Amino acid sequence: MGGTASALAPQKAPPSGLGRLFGALADNDYYRTYWFGNQASTLMMMMQGVAQGYLAFLLTNSAAALGLVGLAQGLPQLLLAPVGGVIADRYPKRNVLLLVQVILCLASLAIGILIGLHLIQYWHLLVTGFIQGACFSVYMPTRQSWIPSLVKAGELPNAIALNNAGMNAARIIGPALGGLLIGLPGVGAAGVFYLALPAMIWVFYSFLQVPIRGDPDRKKRRSFWSEFGAGFRYVGKHEILAPLFAMALVVLLLGMSYQMLLPAFALGVFKVGSAGLGLMGAVIGAGALAGSLMMAYLSRSGKKGQIQAVAGVGLGLGLLFFGLASAAQAFIPALVILFFVGIATDFYSTINNTLILLNSDRALFGRVMSLYMMTWSLAPLAAAPFGTAIDHFGGAATMIGIGLVLTLFVVAMVRFTPGFKRLG
Repeated sequence: MGGTASALAPQKAPPSGLGRLFGALADNDYYRTYWFGNQASTLMMMMQGVAQGYLAFLLTNSAAALGLVGLAQGLPQLLLAPVGGVIADRYPKRNVLLLVQVILCLASLAIGILIGLHLIQYWHLLVTGFIQGACFSVYMPTRQSWIPSLVKAGELPNAIALNNAGMNAARIIGPALGGLLIGLPGVGAAGVFYLALPAMIWVFYSFLQVPIRGDPDRKKRRSFWSEFGAGFRYVGKHEILAPLFAMALVVLLLGMSYQMLLPAFALGVFKVGSAGLGLMGAVIGAGALAGSLMMAYLSRSGKKGQIQAVAGVGLGLGLLFFGLASAAQAFIPALVILFFVGIATDFYSTINNTLILLNSDRALFGRVMSLYMMTWSLAPLAAAPFGTAIDHFGGAATMIGIGLVLTLFVVAMVRFTPGFKRLG
């Protein structure tokens, strides 16, 4: 592995092709080590998500029970994310990530052992779900805010895009692999949870090869609650970050909640059953992966603000056309549109994440990213009113309305917000 001097040396921009696509992985030993270690953790999360849902339904025979497990995970992420951001900024990020990995592994092993002893109960899933959500509230902002310390500023957009590509690949591979392992004799749901141990070992092996860099000077620490409030004040008063966060919140509320509403379209509009529902999800995941790779290739562009605007408008128009396809009950065109919606979604989230980090003070990376993670936790809340709208006005009309409002909002923000003119 290359030393510190080589990692910090000026790096030439890859001219084209695979070198440009995988620039941060090819040029930076530390980021490459982090990236491969992180994939084990992400894949494990996706596999366990399937196993948890399988167990919850098996134990209760209730679809509502699935939602409660999701709520047990999501609520602490929403409430504790700002606390996680302060932790990320106060302590060495590598050490925080490793500690969280240990806690997640112990929770997974506990579920696996309970399954093996035939003692597993539904409430066990709620408790471990809450523990996982609390861990994620620390893990996610710490992981995101560590990336800028591992790469040069010019590599950051490519690094974030490749990080998203890894997550999207895990979204496709993890559920399929988890479902396959659950059905294998001798493995089952318990085996999926036991795999948390080798995953943790791989993460430790990888992360311990990455030096602790970019962490704050302990002498400059203030009180915990003073630093807690500093993140909110910093974002709220920032000329560029405030509109970026406003964009993130509205786009997430309007543009991401559709995924939770897909069963209403698969079963109630297109009449394609569970197989069609799975296909719709897979198409979106494939589009998101393609979007990550395309964004990685375009990451050196100096027109990031324009890319964000195009991606936001593209997402709004994509949802509008999906509504039109729903009105015509045209399933195949709807799948094609969802693929491009997946691309636009990832384009937007990647570039917004990049712009937030590029315009943030390094000392507040953790707190800024924790607030950004909160906006993602809020996205599912929009599913309830939109679901009610579908019941009253139909899926097609609701999706057309969402797409139209989202498109107009992005155009208005870009056109009339002064901070966006400085994004390039």
